[in-house]
Amino acid sequence: MKVLVIGATGQTGRHAVRQLLGRGNEVTAFARIPSKVTEKSEHLRVVQGDACDADSIDRAMEGQDAVLAAFGPRSLKRDDVQEVLMRNLIATMKNHGVKRIVNLSAWGVDDTAVSTPFLFKYIFLPLFLRNVFADKKRGEALLAASDLDYVNVRPGRLLNSPGRGGVRASLDGRGLQHFMAREDLATFMIEQLTSDTWVRKSPLIGY
Repeated sequence: MKVLVIGATGQTGRHAVRQLLGRGNEVTAFARIPSKVTEKSEHLRVVQGDACDADSIDRAMEGQDAVLAAFGPRSLKRDDVQEVLMRNLIATMKNHGVKRIVNLSAWGVDDTAVSTPFLFKYIFLPLFLRNVFADKKRGEALLAASDLDYVNVRPGRLLNSPGRGGVRASLDGRGLQHFMAREDLATFMIEQLTSDTWVRKSPLIGY
């Protein structure tokens, strides 16, 4: 499979690139600073571009089978980068006939905030993350309105610890721990590139 990874130099994106290559896929790593892509493989192509630049995304999209978007916020300030990226991705995927996208969102976006821990819901979300999550919500709305075969993944707090497996998913988050390792997140997202279990849904994931 030929997979375009958006956010390839981020903490989750790096895991995704490495795992995709390890599974024998052809990977196109999309990055603002190509030198930050540290993986080396004859099956890896690095494309320089910006999330807000539709032309660079279009160049990277050519020949792809699917998209894994692990793009994270650049700051906590009010921004529309997630919304713009999603608008660009949807249009470009349509132009190139690419249907499957696995998108990284967050547990707490939209009505899932009610199932988050007390401190997150009443302290971190309103005081620090409200702008980021508002932008993610707008991007999600565009994705839901498209005709793409999307899986919109919503993990809780992300850790840089080694993956441990045992990831579970649900639509309401009941019984799930509100944290997980980025390595496990990348594994789950890669699995959704070929699974139909969560197509056109937004699963919450944890242990």
